[in-house]
Amino acid sequence: MENTIPLGGENPSSVIPRFFSLSDRIGRIRYLVYILSALTSCGLLLILVYIAAYLLPAGLGKLVSTTSYIMVKSVIFPLIVFVMSIRRLHDFDLSGWWSLLVLIPLVPFVLVFVPGKKEANRFGPAPAPNPTSLKIVAVVLPCALVGLYYHMLSINPKARTSETPAASTKPTLRSYDATK
Repeated sequence: MENTIPLGGENPSSVIPRFFSLSDRIGRIRYLVYILSALTSCGLLLILVYIAAYLLPAGLGKLVSTTSYIMVKSVIFPLIVFVMSIRRLHDFDLSGWWSLLVLIPLVPFVLVFVPGKKEANRFGPAPAPNPTSLKIVAVVLPCALVGLYYHMLSINPKARTSETPAASTKPTLRSYDATK
């Protein structure tokens, strides 16, 4: 007997999730892992592009790196977030148009914490149960990203926004008073 997993089979627990499908449902853990994986992948992609751009002539390298940054930040990552949000909203039995709410800050976090419908709805059967490996990634990946963030702050102390410059470093104002 062959060990294959059907793509559209009868048993929803044995179905391989399709990443960019707009008609499926995903649960909270998959939503979190997919979004954070996309964020990490986009960051790694930009690092590779910056390395390649560094090897190009200065003007061309700057063009390539700037264009890549704009594409990843404004097109690729938001597209992934919208697709995953549509699938997550399908778990609530809501239309994909509600995904426009992810433009409001913190709404994607709400989608992580609010449970979906347990039974089948118009968008399909309940999402497949999460394997243990996915649950481990859902814990390790956010911790790793937060750790990386704080590590980067320790490398570049100028990036800390909570520190204010000392009062003595402020430039003095020049007086234009005519009596002096």
